[in-house]
Amino acid sequence: MYSQKVMEHFKNPRNMGEIPDADGVGTVGNPICVLPITLVQKNNHISEIQSIVQGEGVLSHDGRYHQVLSVYKNDYEGTVYAIRTHNLGCTVTTPKHNILALKMSKVLRKYLRYRCFMPDWYAAEELRKGDVILYPVPDETADVESMDLDVVKLNWDFRSKELPRSVKVDHGFLRLVGYYVAEGYVRTSKCKGTFGFVFGSSEEDYVKDAERLVERIFRLTPSLKHFHNSIILSYYSARLARFFAHHFGDKATRKHLEGWMMRLPVDKQKSLIAGMWRGDGYIKPDVAKYVTTSIELAHQLRLLLIRQGIIFSSLTIPPKGIHKQSYSIYVKDDDSIKKLAKIVGVSVRIPEKRKNHHKSWFDGNYFYSPISKIETVHYSGLVYNLEVKDSHSFVSESCILHNCGDMMKIFIKVKDNRLEDVKFKTFGCGAAIATSSMITELAKGKTIDEALKITRGDVADALEGLPPIKMHCSNLAADGLRAAIEDYLRKKEASN
Repeated sequence: MYSQKVMEHFKNPRNMGEIPDADGVGTVGNPICVLPITLVQKNNHISEIQSIVQGEGVLSHDGRYHQVLSVYKNDYEGTVYAIRTHNLGCTVTTPKHNILALKMSKVLRKYLRYRCFMPDWYAAEELRKGDVILYPVPDETADVESMDLDVVKLNWDFRSKELPRSVKVDHGFLRLVGYYVAEGYVRTSKCKGTFGFVFGSSEEDYVKDAERLVERIFRLTPSLKHFHNSIILSYYSARLARFFAHHFGDKATRKHLEGWMMRLPVDKQKSLIAGMWRGDGYIKPDVAKYVTTSIELAHQLRLLLIRQGIIFSSLTIPPKGIHKQSYSIYVKDDDSIKKLAKIVGVSVRIPEKRKNHHKSWFDGNYFYSPISKIETVHYSGLVYNLEVKDSHSFVSESCILHNCGDMMKIFIKVKDNRLEDVKFKTFGCGAAIATSSMITELAKGKTIDEALKITRGDVADALEGLPPIKMHCSNLAADGLRAAIEDYLRKKEASN
Protein backbone atom coordinates (compact mmCIF):
# COMPACT_ATOMS: atom_id res chain seq x y z
CA MET A 1 0.00 0.00 0.00
CA TYR A 2 1.08 3.60 -0.61
CA SER A 3 2.27 5.94 2.14
CA GLN A 4 0.31 9.04 3.05
CA LYS A 5 2.99 11.16 1.35
CA VAL A 6 2.65 9.23 -1.92
CA MET A 7 -1.14 9.64 -1.86
CA GLU A 8 -0.75 13.36 -1.16
CA HIS A 9 1.49 13.89 -4.21
CA PHE A 10 -0.67 11.60 -6.35
CA LYS A 11 -3.93 13.39 -5.57
CA ASN A 12 -2.40 16.90 -5.50
CA PRO A 13 0.76 16.82 -7.63
CA ARG A 14 3.13 19.79 -7.52
CA ASN A 15 4.62 21.53 -10.57
CA MET A 16 2.57 19.57 -13.09
CA GLY A 17 2.63 21.02 -16.58
CA GLU A 18 5.04 22.14 -19.28
CA ILE A 19 7.61 24.92 -19.53
CA PRO A 20 7.16 26.20 -23.12
CA ASP A 21 10.66 27.69 -23.39
CA ALA A 22 12.40 25.04 -21.28
CA ASP A 23 16.19 25.02 -21.27
CA GLY A 24 16.21 21.23 -21.00
CA VAL A 25 13.68 18.45 -21.55
CA GLY A 26 14.14 14.85 -20.42
CA THR A 27 11.89 12.08 -21.73
CA VAL A 28 12.05 8.60 -20.20
CA GLY A 29 9.76 5.59 -20.21
CA ASN A 30 9.18 2.00 -21.09
CA PRO A 31 8.19 0.53 -24.48
CA ILE A 32 4.74 -1.05 -24.23
CA CYS A 33 2.80 -2.99 -26.85
CA VAL A 34 0.42 -5.88 -27.51
CA LEU A 35 0.24 -8.59 -30.17
CA PRO A 36 -1.31 -7.74 -33.57
CA ILE A 37 -4.31 -10.06 -33.00
CA THR A 38 -5.24 -8.40 -29.68
CA LEU A 39 -8.96 -7.65 -29.73
CA VAL A 40 -9.86 -4.04 -28.94
CA GLN A 41 -13.30 -2.51 -28.28
CA LYS A 42 -13.73 -0.10 -31.19
CA ASN A 43 -16.82 2.02 -31.91
CA ASN A 44 -19.10 -0.53 -30.23
CA HIS A 45 -17.52 -3.36 -32.24
CA ILE A 46 -14.59 -5.69 -31.59
CA SER A 47 -11.53 -5.46 -33.85
CA GLU A 48 -7.93 -6.66 -33.94
CA ILE A 49 -5.56 -3.84 -33.05
CA GLN A 50 -3.65 -4.30 -36.31
CA SER A 51 -6.75 -3.24 -38.28
CA ILE A 52 -7.46 -0.07 -36.29
CA VAL A 53 -6.69 3.21 -38.05
CA GLN A 54 -6.19 6.78 -36.93
CA GLY A 55 -9.42 8.66 -36.27
CA GLU A 56 -11.48 5.69 -35.08
CA GLY A 57 -12.90 5.61 -31.58
CA VAL A 58 -11.91 3.07 -28.93
CA LEU A 59 -13.41 2.34 -25.53
CA SER A 60 -11.31 3.76 -22.68
CA HIS A 61 -11.03 3.39 -18.92
CA ASP A 62 -13.72 6.04 -18.33
CA GLY A 63 -16.35 3.95 -20.14
CA ARG A 64 -16.44 6.32 -23.10
CA TYR A 65 -15.08 6.21 -26.65
CA HIS A 66 -12.08 8.37 -27.55
CA GLN A 67 -10.32 9.09 -30.82
CA VAL A 68 -7.19 7.19 -31.83
CA LEU A 69 -4.51 9.80 -32.57
CA SER A 70 -1.77 7.41 -33.71
CA VAL A 71 -1.17 3.70 -34.29
CA TYR A 72 2.34 2.42 -33.57
CA LYS A 73 3.90 -0.85 -34.61
CA ASN A 74 7.39 -2.15 -33.96
CA ASP A 75 9.43 -5.31 -34.21
CA TYR A 76 9.84 -7.01 -30.86
CA GLU A 77 11.67 -10.04 -29.60
CA GLY A 78 11.53 -11.11 -25.98
CA THR A 79 9.23 -12.18 -23.19
CA VAL A 80 5.52 -11.41 -23.29
CA TYR A 81 2.92 -11.92 -20.56
CA ALA A 82 -0.35 -13.75 -21.23
CA ILE A 83 -2.75 -12.56 -18.52
CA ARG A 84 -6.03 -14.48 -18.23
CA THR A 85 -8.94 -13.47 -16.01
CA HIS A 86 -11.72 -15.64 -14.60
CA ASN A 87 -14.38 -13.87 -16.65
CA LEU A 88 -13.10 -12.04 -19.70
CA GLY A 89 -10.42 -14.01 -21.49
CA CYS A 90 -6.74 -13.31 -22.15
CA THR A 91 -4.55 -10.39 -23.24
CA VAL A 92 -0.87 -10.76 -24.18
CA THR A 93 1.40 -7.76 -23.57
CA THR A 94 5.04 -6.78 -23.32
CA PRO A 95 6.30 -6.77 -19.69
CA LYS A 96 6.03 -3.00 -19.09
CA HIS A 97 2.51 -2.47 -20.43
CA ASN A 98 0.40 -0.89 -17.69
CA ILE A 99 -2.94 -2.48 -16.80
CA LEU A 100 -5.60 -1.03 -14.49
CA ALA A 101 -5.82 -3.41 -11.53
CA LEU A 102 -6.15 -3.98 -7.81
CA LYS A 103 -3.09 -5.51 -6.20
CA MET A 104 -2.13 -6.57 -2.69
CA SER A 105 0.00 -9.15 -0.93
CA LYS A 106 -1.18 -12.72 -0.31
CA VAL A 107 -1.40 -11.98 3.41
CA LEU A 108 -3.60 -8.93 2.94
CA ARG A 109 -5.68 -10.72 0.30
CA LYS A 110 -6.53 -13.38 2.86
CA TYR A 111 -7.77 -10.99 5.53
CA LEU A 112 -9.02 -7.91 3.68
CA ARG A 113 -11.48 -7.39 0.88
CA TYR A 114 -10.24 -6.23 -2.50
CA ARG A 115 -12.59 -3.29 -2.31
CA CYS A 116 -10.47 -1.73 0.46
CA PHE A 117 -7.72 -1.03 -2.09
CA MET A 118 -7.35 1.66 -4.69
CA PRO A 119 -7.11 0.78 -8.39
CA ASP A 120 -3.84 1.73 -10.04
CA TRP A 121 -1.81 1.11 -13.18
CA TYR A 122 0.53 -1.89 -12.89
CA ALA A 123 3.01 -3.25 -15.42
CA ALA A 124 2.13 -6.73 -16.64
CA GLU A 125 5.26 -8.12 -15.02
CA GLU A 126 4.11 -6.78 -11.63
CA LEU A 127 0.79 -8.65 -11.62
CA ARG A 128 0.17 -12.05 -10.07
CA LYS A 129 -2.59 -14.65 -9.98
CA GLY A 130 -5.33 -13.38 -7.65
CA ASP A 131 -4.84 -9.70 -8.46
CA VAL A 132 -7.96 -8.11 -9.90
CA ILE A 133 -8.38 -6.60 -13.36
CA LEU A 134 -10.81 -3.72 -13.95
CA TYR A 135 -13.07 -3.50 -17.01
CA PRO A 136 -15.12 -0.37 -17.74
CA VAL A 137 -18.90 -0.22 -17.71
CA PRO A 138 -19.77 1.56 -21.00
CA ASP A 139 -21.12 4.94 -19.99
CA GLU A 140 -22.36 6.57 -23.19
CA THR A 141 -26.14 6.60 -23.69
CA ALA A 142 -28.01 7.88 -26.73
CA ASP A 143 -31.61 6.95 -27.41
CA VAL A 144 -32.89 6.34 -30.94
CA GLU A 145 -36.62 6.65 -31.61
CA SER A 146 -36.88 5.15 -35.10
CA MET A 147 -34.93 3.35 -37.81
CA ASP A 148 -35.41 3.90 -41.55
CA LEU A 149 -36.06 0.93 -43.82
CA ASP A 150 -33.27 2.12 -46.10
CA VAL A 151 -33.42 -0.83 -48.52
CA VAL A 152 -35.50 0.15 -51.54
CA LYS A 153 -37.92 -2.11 -53.34
CA LEU A 154 -36.45 -3.05 -56.72
CA ASN A 155 -38.45 -2.41 -59.90
CA TRP A 156 -38.66 -6.09 -60.78
CA ASP A 157 -39.60 -7.18 -57.26
CA PHE A 158 -43.31 -7.92 -57.76
CA ARG A 159 -43.69 -10.32 -54.85
CA SER A 160 -42.64 -8.30 -51.79
CA LYS A 161 -45.43 -6.48 -50.00
CA GLU A 162 -45.14 -2.80 -49.18
CA LEU A 163 -43.34 -2.07 -45.92
CA PRO A 164 -43.40 1.01 -43.67
CA ARG A 165 -40.78 3.67 -44.40
CA SER A 166 -39.42 3.41 -40.86
CA VAL A 167 -39.92 1.38 -37.72
CA LYS A 168 -40.18 2.54 -34.15
CA VAL A 169 -37.19 1.45 -32.07
CA ASP A 170 -39.22 0.15 -29.13
CA HIS A 171 -38.99 -2.94 -26.93
CA GLY A 172 -40.83 -5.06 -29.49
CA PHE A 173 -38.55 -4.22 -32.41
CA LEU A 174 -35.43 -4.70 -30.28
CA ARG A 175 -36.67 -8.09 -29.06
CA LEU A 176 -37.30 -9.06 -32.68
CA VAL A 177 -33.73 -8.06 -33.59
CA GLY A 178 -32.57 -10.23 -30.70
CA TYR A 179 -34.55 -13.16 -32.09
CA TYR A 180 -33.04 -12.57 -35.53
CA VAL A 181 -29.37 -12.48 -34.52
CA ALA A 182 -29.96 -15.68 -32.54
CA GLU A 183 -32.43 -17.71 -34.65
CA GLY A 184 -32.99 -15.70 -37.81
CA TYR A 185 -32.02 -16.46 -41.41
CA VAL A 186 -32.26 -14.73 -44.78
CA ARG A 187 -32.07 -15.78 -48.40
CA THR A 188 -31.57 -12.91 -50.81
CA SER A 189 -31.45 -12.43 -54.57
CA LYS A 190 -32.31 -9.60 -56.93
CA CYS A 191 -36.07 -10.00 -56.79
CA LYS A 192 -36.58 -12.95 -54.48
CA GLY A 193 -35.93 -13.17 -50.80
CA THR A 194 -36.94 -14.94 -47.62
CA PHE A 195 -36.66 -13.75 -44.05
CA GLY A 196 -37.47 -15.95 -41.09
CA PHE A 197 -36.65 -17.80 -37.89
CA VAL A 198 -35.92 -21.37 -36.83
CA PHE A 199 -37.07 -22.10 -33.27
CA GLY A 200 -36.99 -25.30 -31.27
CA SER A 201 -40.18 -27.34 -31.13
CA SER A 202 -40.55 -26.51 -27.43
CA GLU A 203 -40.34 -22.75 -28.02
CA GLU A 204 -43.90 -22.14 -29.17
CA ASP A 205 -44.28 -19.07 -26.94
CA TYR A 206 -41.32 -17.45 -28.64
CA VAL A 207 -42.67 -18.44 -32.07
CA LYS A 208 -45.96 -16.71 -31.29
CA ASP A 209 -44.12 -13.65 -29.94
CA ALA A 210 -41.98 -13.32 -33.08
CA GLU A 211 -45.04 -13.85 -35.28
CA ARG A 212 -46.98 -11.10 -33.47
CA LEU A 213 -44.03 -8.70 -33.66
CA VAL A 214 -43.51 -9.12 -37.42
CA GLU A 215 -47.22 -8.67 -38.04
CA ARG A 216 -47.40 -5.53 -35.90
CA ILE A 217 -44.20 -3.91 -37.20
CA PHE A 218 -44.16 -4.99 -40.87
CA ARG A 219 -47.76 -6.17 -41.45
CA LEU A 220 -46.59 -9.57 -42.74
CA THR A 221 -47.86 -13.07 -42.00
CA PRO A 222 -45.62 -16.15 -42.11
CA SER A 223 -45.55 -19.51 -43.72
CA LEU A 224 -45.31 -21.87 -40.74
CA LYS A 225 -43.70 -25.31 -40.92
CA HIS A 226 -43.32 -27.89 -38.16
CA PHE A 227 -40.56 -30.46 -38.19
CA HIS A 228 -39.64 -33.11 -35.64
CA ASN A 229 -37.60 -30.76 -33.43
CA SER A 230 -38.05 -27.31 -34.97
CA ILE A 231 -40.57 -24.71 -36.07
CA ILE A 232 -39.75 -22.52 -39.07
CA LEU A 233 -41.34 -19.10 -39.73
CA SER A 234 -40.80 -17.84 -43.29
CA TYR A 235 -41.68 -14.43 -44.72
CA TYR A 236 -41.44 -13.89 -48.48
CA SER A 237 -40.10 -10.34 -48.69
CA ALA A 238 -36.88 -9.64 -50.58
CA ARG A 239 -36.74 -6.10 -49.20
CA LEU A 240 -37.11 -7.17 -45.57
CA ALA A 241 -34.54 -9.95 -46.07
CA ARG A 242 -32.03 -7.45 -47.48
CA PHE A 243 -32.79 -5.01 -44.63
CA PHE A 244 -31.99 -7.55 -41.90
CA ALA A 245 -29.01 -8.95 -43.81
CA HIS A 246 -27.54 -5.47 -44.26
CA HIS A 247 -27.98 -4.24 -40.71
CA PHE A 248 -27.62 -7.40 -38.64
CA GLY A 249 -25.70 -9.93 -40.76
CA ASP A 250 -26.69 -12.60 -43.25
CA LYS A 251 -24.85 -15.63 -41.81
CA ALA A 252 -24.57 -17.05 -38.29
CA THR A 253 -20.86 -16.18 -38.10
CA ARG A 254 -21.53 -12.60 -39.23
CA LYS A 255 -24.49 -11.75 -37.01
CA HIS A 256 -24.13 -8.47 -35.11
CA LEU A 257 -26.02 -5.54 -33.64
CA GLU A 258 -25.89 -2.03 -35.00
CA GLY A 259 -23.34 0.11 -33.18
CA TRP A 260 -25.94 2.65 -32.03
CA MET A 261 -27.84 -0.13 -30.27
CA MET A 262 -24.92 -0.48 -27.86
CA ARG A 263 -25.59 3.09 -26.68
CA LEU A 264 -29.32 2.73 -26.14
CA PRO A 265 -30.69 3.26 -22.62
CA VAL A 266 -30.03 0.27 -20.38
CA ASP A 267 -33.74 -0.49 -20.01
CA LYS A 268 -34.21 -0.72 -23.78
CA GLN A 269 -31.20 -3.00 -24.12
CA LYS A 270 -32.96 -5.55 -21.92
CA SER A 271 -35.18 -6.38 -24.89
CA LEU A 272 -32.16 -7.14 -27.08
CA ILE A 273 -30.85 -9.50 -24.40
CA ALA A 274 -34.26 -11.13 -24.01
CA GLY A 275 -34.57 -11.97 -27.72
CA MET A 276 -30.97 -13.15 -28.01
CA TRP A 277 -31.05 -15.37 -24.92
CA ARG A 278 -34.43 -16.87 -25.79
CA GLY A 279 -33.00 -17.88 -29.14
CA ASP A 280 -29.49 -19.13 -28.40
CA GLY A 281 -29.41 -19.53 -24.65
CA TYR A 282 -30.93 -21.28 -21.66
CA ILE A 283 -31.32 -20.58 -17.96
CA LYS A 284 -31.17 -23.20 -15.20
CA PRO A 285 -31.00 -22.77 -11.42
CA ASP A 286 -27.24 -23.35 -11.36
CA VAL A 287 -26.12 -21.84 -14.68
CA ALA A 288 -27.28 -19.79 -17.67
CA LYS A 289 -25.50 -20.23 -21.00
CA TYR A 290 -25.44 -18.51 -24.38
CA VAL A 291 -23.63 -19.80 -27.48
CA THR A 292 -22.93 -18.09 -30.81
CA THR A 293 -20.53 -18.58 -33.71
CA SER A 294 -20.25 -14.81 -34.22
CA ILE A 295 -17.31 -13.26 -32.35
CA GLU A 296 -18.80 -9.82 -32.95
CA LEU A 297 -22.13 -10.76 -31.39
CA ALA A 298 -20.46 -12.49 -28.44
CA HIS A 299 -18.51 -9.36 -27.51
CA GLN A 300 -21.53 -7.13 -27.98
CA LEU A 301 -23.57 -9.35 -25.67
CA ARG A 302 -20.77 -9.15 -23.09
CA LEU A 303 -21.01 -5.34 -23.10
CA LEU A 304 -24.81 -5.52 -22.81
CA LEU A 305 -24.50 -7.79 -19.76
CA ILE A 306 -21.88 -5.53 -18.20
CA ARG A 307 -24.23 -2.56 -18.53
CA GLN A 308 -26.89 -4.61 -16.70
CA GLY A 309 -24.47 -5.50 -13.89
CA ILE A 310 -24.62 -9.22 -14.71
CA ILE A 311 -21.53 -11.24 -13.77
CA PHE A 312 -20.52 -13.72 -16.47
CA SER A 313 -17.63 -15.80 -17.77
CA SER A 314 -16.75 -16.26 -21.44
CA LEU A 315 -15.03 -19.08 -23.26
CA THR A 316 -13.88 -19.64 -26.84
CA ILE A 317 -14.52 -23.19 -28.13
CA PRO A 318 -12.11 -24.16 -30.97
CA PRO A 319 -13.54 -25.72 -34.15
CA LYS A 320 -13.91 -29.48 -34.16
CA GLY A 321 -15.02 -31.64 -37.06
CA ILE A 322 -18.01 -30.04 -38.77
CA HIS A 323 -18.50 -27.59 -35.89
CA LYS A 324 -17.23 -24.03 -36.31
CA GLN A 325 -15.46 -22.06 -33.61
CA SER A 326 -18.00 -20.84 -31.09
CA TYR A 327 -18.17 -18.43 -28.17
CA SER A 328 -19.93 -19.34 -24.93
CA ILE A 329 -21.07 -16.98 -22.20
CA TYR A 330 -21.88 -18.45 -18.79
CA VAL A 331 -23.71 -16.88 -15.85
CA LYS A 332 -23.27 -18.73 -12.54
CA ASP A 333 -23.63 -16.03 -9.90
CA ASP A 334 -26.97 -16.40 -8.08
CA ASP A 335 -27.97 -12.74 -8.19
CA SER A 336 -26.93 -12.47 -11.83
CA ILE A 337 -28.98 -15.54 -12.79
CA LYS A 338 -32.02 -13.99 -11.10
CA LYS A 339 -31.45 -10.68 -12.88
CA LEU A 340 -31.00 -12.38 -16.26
CA ALA A 341 -34.06 -14.59 -15.76
CA LYS A 342 -36.18 -11.52 -15.09
CA ILE A 343 -34.91 -9.85 -18.27
CA VAL A 344 -35.51 -12.96 -20.41
CA GLY A 345 -38.91 -13.54 -18.82
CA VAL A 346 -38.45 -17.00 -17.35
CA SER A 347 -38.88 -18.25 -13.80
CA VAL A 348 -35.97 -19.91 -12.07
CA ARG A 349 -35.72 -21.15 -8.52
CA ILE A 350 -32.30 -20.69 -6.96
CA PRO A 351 -31.59 -23.21 -4.16
CA GLU A 352 -31.51 -21.50 -0.78
CA LYS A 353 -28.26 -21.17 1.17
CA ARG A 354 -26.18 -22.29 -1.78
CA LYS A 355 -22.54 -21.38 -1.22
CA ASN A 356 -21.34 -19.02 -3.91
CA HIS A 357 -17.60 -18.80 -4.60
CA HIS A 358 -17.81 -16.07 -7.25
CA LYS A 359 -15.07 -13.46 -6.73
CA SER A 360 -16.10 -10.92 -9.36
CA TRP A 361 -18.15 -7.82 -8.67
CA PHE A 362 -19.35 -4.47 -10.02
CA ASP A 363 -19.32 -0.91 -8.81
CA GLY A 364 -20.75 2.05 -10.66
CA ASN A 365 -17.82 2.32 -13.08
CA TYR A 366 -16.08 -1.07 -13.40
CA PHE A 367 -16.46 -4.83 -13.60
CA TYR A 368 -13.80 -6.46 -11.39
CA SER A 369 -12.40 -9.82 -12.48
CA PRO A 370 -9.60 -11.75 -10.70
CA ILE A 371 -6.58 -12.99 -12.65
CA SER A 372 -6.76 -16.78 -12.96
CA LYS A 373 -3.49 -17.45 -14.75
CA ILE A 374 -0.34 -15.69 -16.00
CA GLU A 375 2.06 -17.29 -18.46
CA THR A 376 5.29 -15.95 -19.91
CA VAL A 377 6.33 -16.97 -23.40
CA HIS A 378 8.95 -15.89 -25.92
CA TYR A 379 7.62 -13.85 -28.85
CA SER A 380 9.21 -12.50 -32.01
CA GLY A 381 7.27 -10.33 -34.41
CA LEU A 382 5.28 -7.12 -34.72
CA VAL A 383 3.67 -5.48 -31.69
CA TYR A 384 1.16 -2.61 -31.67
CA ASN A 385 0.12 0.28 -29.48
CA LEU A 386 -2.37 3.16 -29.74
CA GLU A 387 -2.14 6.80 -28.74
CA VAL A 388 -5.64 7.73 -27.55
CA LYS A 389 -6.88 11.29 -27.19
CA ASP A 390 -7.61 12.59 -23.67
CA SER A 391 -7.99 9.24 -21.89
CA HIS A 392 -4.61 7.69 -22.87
CA SER A 393 -6.08 4.21 -22.51
CA PHE A 394 -7.85 1.56 -24.55
CA VAL A 395 -9.76 -1.61 -23.73
CA SER A 396 -8.87 -5.10 -24.96
CA GLU A 397 -11.22 -8.08 -24.63
CA SER A 398 -10.13 -8.60 -21.02
CA CYS A 399 -8.47 -5.50 -19.53
CA ILE A 400 -7.80 -1.77 -19.68
CA LEU A 401 -4.40 -0.87 -21.15
CA HIS A 402 -2.64 2.44 -20.59
CA ASN A 403 -1.37 3.59 -23.97
CA CYS A 404 1.80 5.18 -22.58
CA GLY A 405 3.15 3.00 -19.78
CA ASP A 406 5.12 5.05 -17.24
CA MET A 407 6.21 7.87 -19.54
CA MET A 408 7.70 11.01 -18.02
CA LYS A 409 8.77 14.38 -19.38
CA ILE A 410 10.78 16.63 -17.07
CA PHE A 411 11.18 20.30 -18.03
CA ILE A 412 13.82 22.57 -16.46
CA LYS A 413 14.52 26.31 -16.56
CA VAL A 414 18.08 27.25 -15.55
CA LYS A 415 19.30 30.60 -14.23
CA ASP A 416 22.78 31.25 -12.82
CA ASN A 417 23.50 27.51 -12.82
CA ARG A 418 20.44 26.77 -10.66
CA LEU A 419 17.16 25.07 -11.55
CA GLU A 420 14.88 28.07 -11.37
CA ASP A 421 11.82 26.02 -12.36
CA VAL A 422 11.08 22.31 -12.80
CA LYS A 423 7.83 20.88 -14.16
CA PHE A 424 6.64 17.46 -15.31
CA LYS A 425 4.12 15.68 -17.52
CA THR A 426 3.57 12.02 -16.69
CA PHE A 427 1.33 9.27 -18.00
CA GLY A 428 1.34 6.32 -15.67
CA CYS A 429 0.45 4.90 -12.28
CA GLY A 430 -0.05 6.75 -9.01
CA ALA A 431 3.56 6.10 -7.98
CA ALA A 432 4.83 7.51 -11.28
CA ILE A 433 2.85 10.72 -10.76
CA ALA A 434 3.92 11.00 -7.12
CA THR A 435 7.63 10.46 -7.89
CA SER A 436 7.46 12.99 -10.74
CA SER A 437 5.89 15.51 -8.39
CA MET A 438 8.50 14.84 -5.70
CA ILE A 439 11.50 15.04 -8.07
CA THR A 440 10.43 18.57 -9.04
CA GLU A 441 10.21 19.53 -5.36
CA LEU A 442 13.64 18.08 -4.62
CA ALA A 443 15.33 19.62 -7.66
CA LYS A 444 13.88 23.12 -7.75
CA GLY A 445 16.40 25.71 -6.53
CA LYS A 446 19.37 23.35 -6.54
CA THR A 447 22.52 23.84 -8.58
CA ILE A 448 23.16 21.61 -11.57
CA ASP A 449 25.70 19.55 -9.62
CA GLU A 450 23.35 19.18 -6.62
CA ALA A 451 20.44 18.12 -8.83
CA LEU A 452 22.56 15.48 -10.56
CA LYS A 453 23.23 13.88 -7.18
CA ILE A 454 19.53 13.20 -6.47
CA THR A 455 19.06 9.42 -6.43
CA ARG A 456 16.10 7.05 -6.60
CA GLY A 457 16.60 6.49 -2.87
CA ASP A 458 16.24 10.21 -2.20
CA VAL A 459 12.93 10.26 -4.07
CA ALA A 460 11.61 7.18 -2.26
CA ASP A 461 12.71 8.48 1.14
CA ALA A 462 11.07 11.85 0.54
CA LEU A 463 7.83 9.99 -0.20
CA GLU A 464 8.18 7.99 3.05
CA GLY A 465 8.79 4.81 1.12
CA LEU A 466 7.44 3.02 -1.96
CA PRO A 467 6.24 -0.57 -2.37
CA PRO A 468 9.10 -2.74 -3.75
CA ILE A 469 7.27 -3.25 -7.04
CA LYS A 470 7.05 0.53 -7.49
CA MET A 471 10.70 1.40 -6.83
CA HIS A 472 11.32 1.54 -10.58
CA CYS A 473 9.12 4.66 -10.64
CA SER A 474 11.56 6.56 -8.41
CA ASN A 475 14.36 5.41 -10.71
CA LEU A 476 12.41 6.67 -13.71
CA ALA A 477 11.88 10.07 -12.06
CA ALA A 478 15.59 10.44 -11.24
CA ASP A 479 16.47 9.37 -14.80
CA GLY A 480 14.04 11.94 -16.21
CA LEU A 481 15.64 14.77 -14.26
CA ARG A 482 19.12 13.62 -15.29
CA ALA A 483 18.02 13.44 -18.94
CA ALA A 484 16.66 17.01 -18.77
CA ILE A 485 19.94 18.30 -17.29
CA GLU A 486 21.97 16.44 -19.92
CA ASP A 487 19.76 17.97 -22.62
CA TYR A 488 20.45 21.44 -21.15
CA LEU A 489 24.21 20.82 -21.00
CA ARG A 490 24.30 19.60 -24.63
CA LYS A 491 22.46 22.70 -25.81
CA LYS A 492 24.74 24.94 -23.76
CA GLU A 493 27.87 23.33 -25.17
CA ALA A 494 26.56 23.54 -28.73
CA SER A 495 25.86 27.26 -28.35
CA ASN A 496 29.41 28.05 -27.11
